[in-house]
Amino acid sequence: MRILIIGGGRMGQELMASTPKALVVEANPRRLETLRGLFGEERVIEGPWREEHLDIPGLEGIVAATHEDERNINIAQTARERGMRYVVVKVKHPARVDELHDMGFEDVICPHQFAAKAIRASLTPRSKDLIEIPVFPDSPHIGKRMEDLGFGLDAIVVGVVRNGSVIRACGLRIESGDHIIVVSIGWRSKELQRTIVRKESRMRPFESITVLLAEEGDLNSTMSESLYMARLFDTRVDIVSSNPKLLEKGKEMARVSGVERNAIAVPSLDLGTLPSLLDEWELKGCCVALRPSSSYRERRRFSKWKLYRFLRDVETPVLICRQRHPYQSVLNVLDEHAGSAAVTELVFKLGFLSRARLRVLRYGYVDPREQERLVERLTKLYGVHCSDEPLVGNPTLEFVSELSSGDRDLTVLNWDSYSINIDILGRAIMDGPSSLLLMRGD
Repeated sequence: MRILIIGGGRMGQELMASTPKALVVEANPRRLETLRGLFGEERVIEGPWREEHLDIPGLEGIVAATHEDERNINIAQTARERGMRYVVVKVKHPARVDELHDMGFEDVICPHQFAAKAIRASLTPRSKDLIEIPVFPDSPHIGKRMEDLGFGLDAIVVGVVRNGSVIRACGLRIESGDHIIVVSIGWRSKELQRTIVRKESRMRPFESITVLLAEEGDLNSTMSESLYMARLFDTRVDIVSSNPKLLEKGKEMARVSGVERNAIAVPSLDLGTLPSLLDEWELKGCCVALRPSSSYRERRRFSKWKLYRFLRDVETPVLICRQRHPYQSVLNVLDEHAGSAAVTELVFKLGFLSRARLRVLRYGYVDPREQERLVERLTKLYGVHCSDEPLVGNPTLEFVSELSSGDRDLTVLNWDSYSINIDILGRAIMDGPSSLLLMRGD
């Protein structure tokens, strides 16, 4: 969703970092410089705010977040009169909250009020929390009654999502693929999730994301998308650059996003030496994120490029970033090659965490029914929306058709698969409309 934030202070910067399609209006010259450095020129509008800003194509919501309450209220009233779908207004004084509710504004934010509630919750941790816990096949609780979970007096199972339907928990026995809905007090979410899932890392396909920052444009693409992925999988980002200014800007973006970060300065970002550096830094469990720079393109077949050799030799997943996030639609090709099933399961984990719709193209000659059963099992296990169909004929042509539609935010492929012509894959990496995650299926 595209939103317009009026005011680029701390709150505006937090929103910009977590909302990739957001734009910000700011008049302060020093803040303008900071905002452009963090989020790129194209996402920053030099202020002051004007009513014409509501005519930005595709705009669905506005957040009035300046330091003046009266100004924010006037902006919100103008946006509502113009029929803006979502209007959020920030105020400093708690007394204005009820006043604005009486005026018909539903989304009113008072930072001081929120801070007081958070402090009170920390001092007296009785805050309510609603969580959804998936039941994996290795859960020790499969077959037990819901009443036997023993969460204690400060947590209760209120329902179960099973086969796409919400049912009452009372009297049910736990099955693999259930999603248990729990209400707790005292912020017990992670503790309860570990009780059911046991292996917190099941949802984490890599331990960290290594972000390659070569030029200014990488901040608004590679860095932004890497932070989104890091928040999905609760992982650290390792920011790698030969440019000290880019390192500092990347660290600041990660700090604002609340993501654990680490900065690594290198003499140069040469793709030829990078695989050995990853070994040296002991980052084998990472995912490398990069933007397909025009400097990677060479006048010969893709299999002769330095980029191809890097992708071939590196032992980690690689995320080709396009800033197509949050992920709402994810494409995957499932074929008969070794590791393809493992990559497809990762896609379902992604779908579960991002709530994206999945599209799986099945291709293979060994046992098509086995592929169908795999997709059916994963759909039930993760409870995501998935459409799948077999590929008939040339898989490369079908892949190109799906990719060129522009309907996908992310395409996930098994690098070791040869169903897709390697030169077509090169074109998808350099020119494709969607972000691309290349996985090793071992």
